[in-house]
Amino acid sequence: MNIIRTTAYSAVLLTVSSWALACDYPQRPFIPDGASASKDQLLEAKTGVQDFIGAVDDYLTCIENEAKAEIEAMDNPSQEEMQKREDMLNKRFDAANEEKALIGEQFNQQIRAYNQKIKESKASE
Repeated sequence: MNIIRTTAYSAVLLTVSSWALACDYPQRPFIPDGASASKDQLLEAKTGVQDFIGAVDDYLTCIENEAKAEIEAMDNPSQEEMQKREDMLNKRFDAANEEKALIGEQFNQQIRAYNQKIKESKASE
């Protein structure tokens, strides 16, 4: 009877743990066109980009913890299975970090466009 209770408790704990560790990828921030955006819009976008980068870092921590929990729950995983999981985790990390860099570059391009717009408007005065 005690074994049944322990098994049932473990199954519930694993289900709750996997639900609690569900990692959601953050939504990409809106980056306005720097050639037509106001300074306030770009400052708001800057905050969005910074929040996105922080949220991606939280996501990466979450998926790493999730992967560790999955491995701990496995009964004697093979070396091949461990390598497969590590490779998948590395791909997810690489993709998320590449997107952080892409968002940062997109934002910087719009800042350059905004600065060019300001420079041209001052030159025409």
